[in-house]
Amino acid sequence: MLTIFFSFVISVLMIKIIIYTNDIHAKVTLDHDTNGVQKMHDQPVPRIGGLAIFVAMVFVSLYGANTNAAWSPFYAGLITSLFFVFVGGLTEDLSKAVSPIVRMGFMTFGVCYALFVSHSMPLIRHMAHDNIDWILGFDFITIFITWFAVIGVSNAYNIIDGFNGLSATAAAINLFGLMFLAYVVQDYQFVMIIASIILAICGFLCFNYPKGKIFLGDGGAYSIGFLIALLSLNLSQQYHHQMSPYAVLLLAIYPIMETVFSIVRRKFIHKTKAMAPDNLHLHQLVFDRCLPRSLPINRRNARVMPLMLMFMLPQTILVIFFYNSNLIILFGLLAYIVFYVYMYLRFIHFKTPKLLVFSK
Repeated sequence: MLTIFFSFVISVLMIKIIIYTNDIHAKVTLDHDTNGVQKMHDQPVPRIGGLAIFVAMVFVSLYGANTNAAWSPFYAGLITSLFFVFVGGLTEDLSKAVSPIVRMGFMTFGVCYALFVSHSMPLIRHMAHDNIDWILGFDFITIFITWFAVIGVSNAYNIIDGFNGLSATAAAINLFGLMFLAYVVQDYQFVMIIASIILAICGFLCFNYPKGKIFLGDGGAYSIGFLIALLSLNLSQQYHHQMSPYAVLLLAIYPIMETVFSIVRRKFIHKTKAMAPDNLHLHQLVFDRCLPRSLPINRRNARVMPLMLMFMLPQTILVIFFYNSNLIILFGLLAYIVFYVYMYLRFIHFKTPKLLVFSK
């Protein structure tokens, strides 16, 4: 219990230090661009909130080492692997000049370190189908698929990071689902580890939502996605006989779907670069279509996350009740894709369901 308490307290303390020393580091840490295509704030805000989460996790790791906790070796491997991902994102937050390829290089190094040095990340070997599992028996194939999955989820949480509380809340809900899975397979060390990460995120959320006093930044968003991918792989591969390996995919389907759909939309519909920024993400359409323009931008911003819960909670509930059923989980994935595309088309064609439209 002390572990998760420390995680929350250190996260809050770090956020307070960042905010109170704002005048010292404002030149490099503030997001001054309030007119960008994906910007939804009206004044400069520090974008290094991920630093607080990372420092909180480092403290928990050191605390575990000092107390000889059973989970300490795995947590240390997790932190050291995460370091490369975090540094890549933080460098972009501070310089605003790191290309996506360079950031992907940092993430690739983190994946390689987790796979071959700290051994905190398993390869994807089990997908509940004999033919697929046979294909995954070839190392070069499964290494590529594992790398692709982790890089994809890391980027996915960065893509949905656009409104106060959105990415962090989605991550906390995803992690809660993973914590439940760890509990049902009786891996209580994983329960503690995931709980400490959730509390570190909650410490950040205290200042990010609803007023947006600090942002996650690329360092925070990439790190959260990397952590979720790593923990998901450990649970789904280590306990593949006790849960559907697709359950962890369903838990993370919202940011994954947002990423895949955005790439397809840009590449094949709008004929632009797949990674080019635009303001047509689902959460941005909710901001434009559901909330009155007469409200101050900060109040409109804060109302997006609660509306987006309808894209985060249903799949989590389904996993909680049917985590060990491949058929139901796969049906849930298909149903989510259909629901997402249907709602997106409603929003883009100005046919927003009246239940979601706020007049004040």
